[in-house]
Amino acid sequence: MHVTPEDWAGIEHVEAAYREAVRQMDKRNERWAEIGWRAAQRRDEKLLRALSKAAETITKFDEDQRGRTRRCAERLSESIETTETQLFQAAYTTLLSGKPIENLKWIYGAGAWLCGYNCNA
Repeated sequence: MHVTPEDWAGIEHVEAAYREAVRQMDKRNERWAEIGWRAAQRRDEKLLRALSKAAETITKFDEDQRGRTRRCAERLSESIETTETQLFQAAYTTLLSGKPIENLKWIYGAGAWLCGYNCNA
């Protein structure tokens, strides 16, 4: 299902990538995650663009879903992004800074999957 970030139609691509990451993690397919981890260590430009777009897309979706409650939250629980949003944001910012962390290798794998790097792994 991989597509270039410029062709993304919306949140469904990011959700599919996240679901695939969870599926591969459940199968304990370390090879799948390692493809994303190696691309992150190389600071692969295509992966960086994919994670940038994914983080932007999922953040916008999260904001649209919760709207004003997030911006005007009286309770902290309403002001925090979803786990998926936080993971994609962290993967992008760590890669952008040039300091990827191995704990995010499954999300880097999701980005690599979006790029088409590990669709057969």
